[in-house]
Amino acid sequence: MDKKLKANLPPLLLPSSVSVFAPFTELKDRDVRIELTIKSIGKWLHMAKNIQIVICDGSGFDFSEIVAKKFPEANIECLFFENNRELVALYGKGYGEGEIVKYALENSKYLKDAQFFAKCTAKLWVSNFFKCLKDAGGPFSCNCVFSNYKSVFKLKFEHIDTRFYITNKLFFLENFASAYLNVRDQEGHYLEHCFRDVVIEKKLNKIITPIFPIIEGVSGSSGVKYSNSIKNKIKFSIKRLILKTNKII
Repeated sequence: MDKKLKANLPPLLLPSSVSVFAPFTELKDRDVRIELTIKSIGKWLHMAKNIQIVICDGSGFDFSEIVAKKFPEANIECLFFENNRELVALYGKGYGEGEIVKYALENSKYLKDAQFFAKCTAKLWVSNFFKCLKDAGGPFSCNCVFSNYKSVFKLKFEHIDTRFYITNKLFFLENFASAYLNVRDQEGHYLEHCFRDVVIEKKLNKIITPIFPIIEGVSGSSGVKYSNSIKNKIKFSIKRLILKTNKII
């Protein structure tokens, strides 16, 4: 592992909502959601024990006591507040996540002076985190999702995978911080599409760096477990080769 890279880790923001307000959310058990979030924090610390973690919960849950007992030596900042429940229920989970990220950027001591930060959904972790950090080279690094792979020259830009990204804080504030306001889950327009819309509207595709995170954990929305399987690695490698070869991003 690159010692310089390890010594200059960006803070990691983990948006959380222990209580569920958004529609179309399968995993609703509070205890399970807490347990999975703590498991995720443990996985991150196993990879990078000195990383600064900001866990920000939008349902008013304070992780401080649990974190202090479970990870007494870790650099973890616990923030919590109340999302606008009515708007989250009306517009969807991506709206809630946008509020959480905004609150964290305005209130976190770790994020205050950070030039870059990484964001990952609270119940997930990225097993190739250091590879993603090494590949990140622009003001916003993410996995962009395309469709129609059978026709390489007619790829369609579907969305940005907002589960994990690495970004320059000022760039994020200028371009993506308010994207959540356009989330409309009921209409099938999710946060991932809102980020894509920003990229297209502002023509940011030339300065986005593609990274290909191997995501593990459990989706709070669908309850689906993400696995680091050989099949998924091969599938992902093929897509990465197609995108890089054709300079899509």
